[in-house]
Amino acid sequence: MSDEELVYGVPARKIVEALRGAGVAEDDVIAVLGRAIARSSGDLTATQTPPFVFQTSVPQFAPQCELDFDPTFSHPDFVDGVTVVQAGETPTEIGFNRRFHAIETDLGGVAEALRTVSNCIKELRLELFGVVQELQVKITAIDHRIDPLKDKAETKETKEKEKDSKEGKESKEKEGKDNKESKEKDSKEGKEKDRGKDGQKEFVDLAGTFPPGAPPTSVSEGDERTFISLADRPEVGRDALSEEDS
Repeated sequence: MSDEELVYGVPARKIVEALRGAGVAEDDVIAVLGRAIARSSGDLTATQTPPFVFQTSVPQFAPQCELDFDPTFSHPDFVDGVTVVQAGETPTEIGFNRRFHAIETDLGGVAEALRTVSNCIKELRLELFGVVQELQVKITAIDHRIDPLKDKAETKETKEKEKDSKEGKESKEKEGKDNKESKEKDSKEGKEKDRGKDGQKEFVDLAGTFPPGAPPTSVSEGDERTFISLADRPEVGRDALSEEDS
């Protein structure tokens, strides 16, 4: 019986060969194979990364922050010359002393409510500060995991751009070289053509006729010769010569 490690029933060696054949980097092959072995050896849910949980507790409800202030003082309007003003309390009038104490009680309730609001805001601020600190640590950890992948992707992209730039440069150089060779070829053919015309003209100047097999070329007005060959003489002259011979 073989002792080879199996990953979900597949030999680990075959998985490694398949990954390498697909062009996967060696470090990635090791990482993938390691996770596959760990997950295949036990419960998959037990090896999953646990969700992120905040250490700072922020309750949804805070009963101690609820306000229950109800004012107790209610002042009736006085009427000049009718309402009796007095300090003490009587069956028909509570007096100014009781009225002022009711105002003091209400002011005390307002102060207590303000203290409660202030304390709750302070507590909430501390909780939010703790949450922000935890988020900062978590985001920093994620950045540390992403940065190598980002650098790898940027390096790959840079290499592709350099490759495209190099290919474009080589293409331009080749195109320029082809254009240069084409121009040199055209220039050479033009020079040979001009050289042939010059040689043909010299032959005509010396022999009075075009070289055998060469097409006649136009000759400028000033370059025409003043003599003609025997075959080009007019009929009148030819008849005259015949009469003299007879």
